[in-house]
Amino acid sequence: MRKSAVTLTLLAALLGAGCGAGGGGAGRASDAAGGLAVRADGVAAALDAGQCDAALAEARALQADLVAADLEPAVRAEALAGAIRVVKGIVCAPPTTTTTTTVAATPAVRSANDDKKGKGRKGDDDDD
Repeated sequence: MRKSAVTLTLLAALLGAGCGAGGGGAGRASDAAGGLAVRADGVAAALDAGQCDAALAEARALQADLVAADLEPAVRAEALAGAIRVVKGIVCAPPTTTTTTTVAATPAVRSANDDKKGKGRKGDDDDD
């Protein structure tokens, strides 16, 4: 998922949250929406930097914070729907694993004839 898609998805939901709050809660909801929008930009920036796991963790944290946010139920539902789409859209590649194989060295096997080095062989001129 590209940065612009993440940002637009969450911003649309969060702006709806800021605009949808009525009465005296409008300023508070707008402030909350602004803070959450900054975090949505952080998710997008992490994705652009190739930090998929960090982006996914922040998107999930943002989603959890939306659940706890003091918003009207309809606004919360809309914002959560956007956050869920973002979380589902972040697909990280599985970590690569490398396997190292170690081969144990086997000691050289010596035979009894190795110490004699040619003694007793025909054509050997060492006896002269």
